[in-house]
Amino acid sequence: MILIQNRPISSVEQQVLGNLGPFTKEIVYGLISDLRTYRYPNQEALIFEIKLRQAIINAAASLLSESRASFATFYESACNPRYWTLNEEGGFELRVGSSPSVAIIDIFTNGDQYAFECATAMMIILYKALIEVIGSRHFDQFYRQLYLWDWHHHANYPLVLIDVSQGILGDIRYFKNPEVNPRTPQWQGENAIQMPDQKFFGHGIGNLNANAMIDELNKYRRIGATASAYLMTSATRPDFNFLFNYTSNEMSRVPIQLGSTQYEYD
Repeated sequence: MILIQNRPISSVEQQVLGNLGPFTKEIVYGLISDLRTYRYPNQEALIFEIKLRQAIINAAASLLSESRASFATFYESACNPRYWTLNEEGGFELRVGSSPSVAIIDIFTNGDQYAFECATAMMIILYKALIEVIGSRHFDQFYRQLYLWDWHHHANYPLVLIDVSQGILGDIRYFKNPEVNPRTPQWQGENAIQMPDQKFFGHGIGNLNANAMIDELNKYRRIGATASAYLMTSATRPDFNFLFNYTSNEMSRVPIQLGSTQYEYD
């Protein structure tokens, strides 16, 4: 359910929001049909979430079709030394003096110099999406120090984990492989962006429907395994409210078409 200023979203507003661009009708429908209540102080607040979810989908599609970045474990990671320093953990530390937005975009344009695992891929997608929404100049202002590794070390881009039934486009879902072969621990699960057409993008696997994603993970089970991989009933998503508040204070002096996602989970 969507509430704008504590009133249900109107059919006219639904239609207007659904015409903002590709996938927006599906995103709005996902929010409306969710059993949770999503509360927004104004329409612009809702638009911010829609735009960021849309950008997440676009970034995932770009990483799949254009980047050429390889899948690798943390210990086999690689990055372009022009913008990043590779540390012993397999994390990417932004080089002093490098533009954060240019460094992120470089992963998509010079992907053959990069290799990383699926959790790192998710954060790369989320950062690229935010660049698309707020622009490179503002992104560079807010994210001067970047460290790409796992879900941690991203205080200025917090995520929330919730239980879901269907999930919403742009959510990060997790396919768990409970009886993974110990020789291939990297396939104990797969983080994946929920995409249009009932598909999921997972770095290293591709853009597949849930059954195909499960079939791929099942190839990496231990001998004698009986438990199949499965899609968990949870989703990770950006804290839209925090992201707006964090960026909007400094952007308040310029015209803004986006707004805060101040919703509550009931």
